[in-house]
Amino acid sequence: MRENIKNIPNFLTFLRVVLSVLLVYIIFSGAGIIYIIIIFVAAMLTDCLDGYIARHFNMKTEFGRNFDIIADRILMGGAALAIVVKFALDGVLTSFRLTQFILIMSREIICLPFIFLGLIIKKAIPQVRFIGKLTTFLQAFSFPLTILSVFYKFFSFSIYLAIVNAIVGAIAAFYYITDLYRPPRPPEQIRPGPF
Repeated sequence: MRENIKNIPNFLTFLRVVLSVLLVYIIFSGAGIIYIIIIFVAAMLTDCLDGYIARHFNMKTEFGRNFDIIADRILMGGAALAIVVKFALDGVLTSFRLTQFILIMSREIICLPFIFLGLIIKKAIPQVRFIGKLTTFLQAFSFPLTILSVFYKFFSFSIYLAIVNAIVGAIAAFYYITDLYRPPRPPEQIRPGPF
């Protein structure tokens, strides 16, 4: 039975990919940090809305689940890489702030080689756990605050959020990797873990 993938949640996920590309463009075009943060927050809001709508209006699809995870990685990976490169080229990226961005992206950095290997051996994308959603939620706050901290000392407290993000992200990465390489079980036997 074919899924109906033409629905609002999948459109919002697609919009997140479009906003991710726009975000990378405006970062390199030299737009002000306020515009960068507005686009980033708007993209993150689509992540909240697509899941909420899919669950509450019975629009969940396997395509949408996989597309959502990929869109999240495109947003965070693209934005972080673009910001780091742009700030480095502009000479405003200190080693301390670089470390902070790395801490925020801990889940993605740890998981990346395992994801590529999983694609090669055709492993299915695991179900999202609460710890993964919590990591994304923390990134939504840590990332823009870290950008602001590069220019405004008031936001230097963002380092503490980045550290929390790194700890939670590392735990999320551990669960993601173990789920990715766990032998598949029939859906009726799958019980969500505590994280």
